[in-house]
Amino acid sequence: MFDSQRFDNSHDHHAYSYSNKPQFAVDNTRGFNRIVAFSDGSAQGYQLPKCRNSKRISVFGLGHKGALSAICMAAIGHRVIGVDLDQRRINALNQGRTFSEEDGLPELLSQIGTFCNLVATDDGFNAVKRSDYSLIYVNDDTGNTTSVSIDKLKIICEQIGLSLRYKEHYHNIVFCQQIASDLVKDVLVPILENQSGKRVSEAFGVTSVQSSSQKTRSIKEFYQPAQLTIQFMDKQSCQMTEQLFNGFKASIRRISW
Repeated sequence: MFDSQRFDNSHDHHAYSYSNKPQFAVDNTRGFNRIVAFSDGSAQGYQLPKCRNSKRISVFGLGHKGALSAICMAAIGHRVIGVDLDQRRINALNQGRTFSEEDGLPELLSQIGTFCNLVATDDGFNAVKRSDYSLIYVNDDTGNTTSVSIDKLKIICEQIGLSLRYKEHYHNIVFCQQIASDLVKDVLVPILENQSGKRVSEAFGVTSVQSSSQKTRSIKEFYQPAQLTIQFMDKQSCQMTEQLFNGFKASIRRISW
């Protein structure tokens, strides 16, 4: 069950210095904790995107890319709920473990544990109610859209749509993968509208975002893509998606569906 108490802010502050171990610079001057600089233990560290306002995000699908996104978004100060049906993935994230061998990721997750702004659950209904964005990662370990992944997308959209029926505020849904526009407009949006009883571009927005590197596997690749392509159905959803990635070192390409 989701525990909202885990979102209480802490006030730790750590100095940043280089060493052969992962190092972090943490800032809490905006009223929430965020990592502003990071080194995975190599000789050169780098700055993280500056999160000016902490956003509420649910991440559906905790495969490698989904878990990486949840961790990285929480690291810069957003409040993140990871959603998956695989109890092993849920337990791993809640216990501060990952299935990745990437340098620095376990330490980054450990540091986030002191922020209390990342939790994993199988309760997608309440995750949507407690967030303003839903990022969707399906079959992110293969990158291929198959009949199985389409079925998973349908199930997720049914769950999100049902939760939207009981939400008063606009909600932005972001497919974080390569996805055909016909699949979105002719299959997924009708599911969302039918389950919610609401209209796209009025009560909720639908976008997709794709990195220039579809095989994003590392922390640095997540924060520093060369380009992000945003496909959108209305201006509000496009603007909200841009705000989510504000500060990322990437050019933005916008395509209207």
